[in-house]
Amino acid sequence: MKKNKRNKWGMKLAVLALSSSVLFSTIDTASAATYTVKSGDSLWKIASQNGISYQTLMRWNNLTSSNIRVGQKLTLNSTPAKAPATPSAPKSLVQVAKKQLGVKYTFGGSKPSTGFDCSGYITYVYNNAGIATSRKSAAGFYYAAKKITSPQVGDLVFFANTYKAGISHAGIYIGNNQMINASDGGVSIANIHSSYWKKHFVGYGRLS
Repeated sequence: MKKNKRNKWGMKLAVLALSSSVLFSTIDTASAATYTVKSGDSLWKIASQNGISYQTLMRWNNLTSSNIRVGQKLTLNSTPAKAPATPSAPKSLVQVAKKQLGVKYTFGGSKPSTGFDCSGYITYVYNNAGIATSRKSAAGFYYAAKKITSPQVGDLVFFANTYKAGISHAGIYIGNNQMINASDGGVSIANIHSSYWKKHFVGYGRLS
């Protein structure tokens, strides 16, 4: 067996030169990415696009409110989260919605202590889940929403000709063809395909 020769002073050694592109590809890219808020953005929308909850996005940016402004830079995770196969509204939205189960129906009502009507209930749930929206009628929400055919949890469901002509009722979609809404019997969960609701069904909408 041959003995290994030791390197001698003055001996020339071949060194592999790495190109700058290779060199930089080995650097840990742990620096966080940023996102610049555009017109029409909401904290929930940006969080959903990145597969995270809006509470996580608030925590990353040390925000105490869900209000954001156009041009504001938000820090995102350095490794973007994989978008879920079926994106959904923040879990807290469904939690807030279900907390009001059994609250009585009151025409024009917008808080648990006095009762809800359908649009007052939607306004209360969205705002308390961190999704800012102004109070509108069911028709107002319908015309403000983007029309969709495949609803996600947290989207709106619209109905027409329930107690008056035109868009007259709305609920919050919670999955499995069910919605939670404020109707005559108070806040309750209903199947969208039941005989009554199916007859008045118009479509789904998403607030941007």
